[in-house]
Amino acid sequence: MASKKKGSSLSIGWVFSIVMIGILGVAVWGIINRTSSADELKPGSATHPHVFSYSADESTVWLGTHTGVYEYNNGKWLRTLQPLQSNDVMGLEIDPTNPEKMIVSGHGFVKRSLDGGKTWDVAEDGLPNKQKPNEPDAHLLAMDTNNPEHLYTMLAGPGDNLYESNNGGNTWTKVGVIPQAAYSIAIAPGQSSSIIAGTESGLYRYDIMDNNIKETKIGNEPTFQIFITPTGEIITMNESGVQRSNDLTTWKPMLVDLNGEMPLGIKGSKKDANRLLIVTERYSVFESKDGGESWVKTK
Repeated sequence: MASKKKGSSLSIGWVFSIVMIGILGVAVWGIINRTSSADELKPGSATHPHVFSYSADESTVWLGTHTGVYEYNNGKWLRTLQPLQSNDVMGLEIDPTNPEKMIVSGHGFVKRSLDGGKTWDVAEDGLPNKQKPNEPDAHLLAMDTNNPEHLYTMLAGPGDNLYESNNGGNTWTKVGVIPQAAYSIAIAPGQSSSIIAGTESGLYRYDIMDNNIKETKIGNEPTFQIFITPTGEIITMNESGVQRSNDLTTWKPMLVDLNGEMPLGIKGSKKDANRLLIVTERYSVFESKDGGESWVKTK
């Protein structure tokens, strides 16, 4: 039975969990085995989750980790997309118009598949990639839902960190610098030259004009996740909880009950605006099929 709203949204404990998970991921980077051949991911495993989404056919959930991608299957996380098992997958985007086409990014790589994940090609033309195995350190990836060939990636570290592709990752062009270290980025609805970024110091909008980036601060709360629904609604996970807006000005809280578990983030379907998805730090999967009004823990 669906878990109904209980009159409260996310608590500060959620934020603490999200921040600590991020810190832990950095701390264990040097000690984990990135070529792990474990076929099942369990809570407490010596790896770290970065990103999750619905699978290509949206029938289940994929989780990108330090050691490749896992798929949620009958209550277990089992390895999938085998060619990526030695990759630290931090960004994952799937073309909603052609699920055979997908792109992933992470520590030292950007790769693209045109056959549903069976094979992968390097997609780094135009990105800094001479210092292997660390470049490009492509932590964040965003796909334009109105034009899946249009992508942005944000690299870790100082200097030029925002790159754009208009051909599905064939080539990349340097855009400039986003000065804030971002947890999440998304392309603004209806504005393909604008990026929304969630950072420790708040929510920002970056408008790209004439090879310059104009920064506008939208909110002061630390923002850890941004998701844009197929109808253009903006959903964020920030210090006070999950918020939703249609104009980046007026925000309404989304009341979420996860039975005391802490979220890794919030995502959703690229085809159905009512389908939303949360994975927790215990690797539980919660899904809403009514736009966040109620949530069901998936078995």
